[in-house]
Amino acid sequence: MKRSVQQQSRTRSTILGVALLVISLIAAGWTFSRLHTHSNLLGFGAGASDATVTVDASHATPLPTAVATPDYAALNLSAKSIELIDAETGAVRFERDPAAQHAPASTAKIVTALTALRSARPEDVVTIQDADVVDPALESNMGLKTGDTVTVHDLLVGLFLPSGNDAANALARFTGERLPDDGQPPVQRFIAEMNAEAARIGMTQSHFVNPSGDDADGQVVTAHDLGVAARALLAEPALRPIVALPAAEVRVGGPDARVISLTNTNELVLTNGVYGVKTGTTDKAGQCLIVAYRQAHENLIAVILDSTDRYADARALLDIPAPPATPVATPVSTTIAAP
Repeated sequence: MKRSVQQQSRTRSTILGVALLVISLIAAGWTFSRLHTHSNLLGFGAGASDATVTVDASHATPLPTAVATPDYAALNLSAKSIELIDAETGAVRFERDPAAQHAPASTAKIVTALTALRSARPEDVVTIQDADVVDPALESNMGLKTGDTVTVHDLLVGLFLPSGNDAANALARFTGERLPDDGQPPVQRFIAEMNAEAARIGMTQSHFVNPSGDDADGQVVTAHDLGVAARALLAEPALRPIVALPAAEVRVGGPDARVISLTNTNELVLTNGVYGVKTGTTDKAGQCLIVAYRQAHENLIAVILDSTDRYADARALLDIPAPPATPVATPVSTTIAAP
């Protein structure tokens, strides 16, 4: 009888999780489309359009205008390490000390997300524990409390938009519990899996010791490796729409059911053509930023590490015009309440 009750409970949780995921993806997709109309940002890689174009060969067609290659070396950039790559091929356009190791700050959360999705499903429901919660006065957070119930998908929203360390802790603990027990606590098992995931995708000079990216001895990344990680993230259908959202609202269940409004720390996502990816800032890392930017003639990823003005560096590298005024992001609900 006990087993039957447990099975019924798991079945209800799975059905709810699937419903949450469907509603989340529909809302997130609608938000993304509304904010980036006609930009075709989700067409990462080949085959972004199915339209058929008929050309009348009887009329002369002018050759396309050549796009001048910017003199990147002449730009006044403050970042200590930079890598500018083609988002689709990985070809390097410009680099500055790309193999130098730096503290990652919250750019490490890219690998946290990729690792979590190896063992957890977006519709899985997570109950927040004391160890997941952080002091909001000291750490970036999505506003989680002990006893909250939230889907993995919405933890990923909280991981990327406000760069929540509480979301990173919860994902690491929940996913670590599903990994083979090697005698280590779940979070330590997750960190080991983070490093395995980094190696798997080709990050050869990076190492992680916590899931949030907080400054710690031995935790390092390179600009080149983060370019690799950004391309891996943008190839992941569950993550690509999230990092492009300027704002979102998530609903959490539990004893204090509520709606949490989240705003993306990446100021550039309100710029037409920008579709991610991640910010990061600590005393040791300085200002860090990874930006994905699509124009009519190119699709680029810029990795900027240890900068004193990351947004100025990004605008110069990607030739992004300065906005005439500060736009306002409108949060859009992405989920319904978890139990």
